[in-house]
Amino acid sequence: MRRKILESIEGLNIPRYEQVRWEIQCLLTESQWDADKPLPTESELAKRYEVSVGTVRKAVEKLVEDGVLQKQQGRGTFLKQPNFETSLSRFFKFRDKNSDYVTPTGVVKKVALINGISKINKKLNLKDHERLVYLERIRVIDHKIILSERIWLPESLFHPLAGLRIEDFGNLLYPFYYEICNQFVSSAVEKLTFKKNHIDAYLSNGIDESLVKICRVAKNLKGEPIEYRESFGLADNFSYEITIN
Repeated sequence: MRRKILESIEGLNIPRYEQVRWEIQCLLTESQWDADKPLPTESELAKRYEVSVGTVRKAVEKLVEDGVLQKQQGRGTFLKQPNFETSLSRFFKFRDKNSDYVTPTGVVKKVALINGISKINKKLNLKDHERLVYLERIRVIDHKIILSERIWLPESLFHPLAGLRIEDFGNLLYPFYYEICNQFVSSAVEKLTFKKNHIDAYLSNGIDESLVKICRVAKNLKGEPIEYRESFGLADNFSYEITIN
């Protein structure tokens, strides 16, 4: 399959550095690359893909720009683990009992293997009959639930999670996905809306309280969707913030 895709890319007359860029992404994905292990040198990659060092350098620089790789002075080039936890701070500002800004702690409350759901499978580019791993997760500060999440994952990629106890899950899910299932989340697209007349069992909100709903499609290094997530929080905690340079 990979060879067929590469042949189709070559047939589109795409610049060679873009082809090398795609090959490097495949290398990182298929070899389950350790984030603490540097990539081969530009010379080694040039030899592997039978191109010039300049072509490899351009491909690597593009991956750095995209946030897939990071260069460390004197150490080399490494796979970059994005910090998706900071995305919450764009929409919500949470304080602990000392009035300090904090990031909520994640606690998985449910894990199950379920049949496919047409609208969810569509977001994950799956056929309707393909099964899903389903998670329910809360985010907590000072023992108070402030966010409620529903997460759907392709069984074909995440089936090991279905056999775990909820106590086995870590606070941060994306590093956990990589550790247990070798699935690396590289990017995500989020959409925010406000939800009315919706009761969330974990938030224990009133029917007249508005909720903020954040829908996220997370993707791997190849740009393929591997997680769909819906997060709910009380609108009273909503405070949009972004820095523009």
